[in-house]
Amino acid sequence: MKKGIDIGGSFIKVLWEDGRREKVYVRDVSQNKEAFVEKLREIIREGNPTKAGIAVAGFTSLEGVVYRSPNIPALDGVDIKRILLEEGISGIVLNDVSAGAFGEWYYDHRDSKNLLFVAIGTGLGAGFVCEGEVFLGSCGSALELGHHIVEKDGELCSCGRRGCLEAYCSSYGLERIYKKLSGESLKDYQIVLRAKEGDQRALEAIKTFKDYLTIGLMNAIHILNPDRVVLGGGLIQQLREFMDDLETRLRGTVETLPSQCFKLSFSKCGEFCMARGALALTLMDDR
Repeated sequence: MKKGIDIGGSFIKVLWEDGRREKVYVRDVSQNKEAFVEKLREIIREGNPTKAGIAVAGFTSLEGVVYRSPNIPALDGVDIKRILLEEGISGIVLNDVSAGAFGEWYYDHRDSKNLLFVAIGTGLGAGFVCEGEVFLGSCGSALELGHHIVEKDGELCSCGRRGCLEAYCSSYGLERIYKKLSGESLKDYQIVLRAKEGDQRALEAIKTFKDYLTIGLMNAIHILNPDRVVLGGGLIQQLREFMDDLETRLRGTVETLPSQCFKLSFSKCGEFCMARGALALTLMDDR
């Protein structure tokens, strides 16, 4: 039986072909390469899968090597494809949001020829599916939408650069926007709660977040010309009630021709979204 595995900094999530779900806490070993890799090996071989798809939060090559994972330092330089081979399991390894994009197409949007998936939570990632195939670029690092510059000499991003889209559209981006407006440090969910209660600074912070998100999506639409844009991730789920005007705002900024082509959707797959996409990739031969 096949399974999809999503490697995150706090949990490794597993979705089996028969619908079973598993969630393993790994934050306590995420700084220890030897311990983390051993835990990953256990999870990969558990249940004797016939094939495994592995989604990784980080810069992952076509050969399955994690060059850098900002939130999981223990994975830097790890050859996950080799681990699969050593365990005698065939599989595929790729960036988590690219996997998630394929899952959106495979399960929910088979009518789409060009699907853009943008996931916003701790950071901002994206994936693109063209004619039913994941677009990974020349070496596996395509669609780093979160790290394209939207503000020259802007806010510091987790990647070390300034002005990246992620620096504004992410959990820490929203928290920083709110702090600049109010002088108060709150977590993203607290800001959202205040906005729901009508707090003007929280509402202003969310408006600024949406302004930058609109710019980032406009840029992506102009470059990729998708027919479907899907938004997902934990922060988007929290902000869902504030996003009803996003498609209208987008259509007001995007050029007329590409604005006629796309539809905006919100992902419904929840926290197992990337594992679902990784599983879908193992099922490609069954299409």
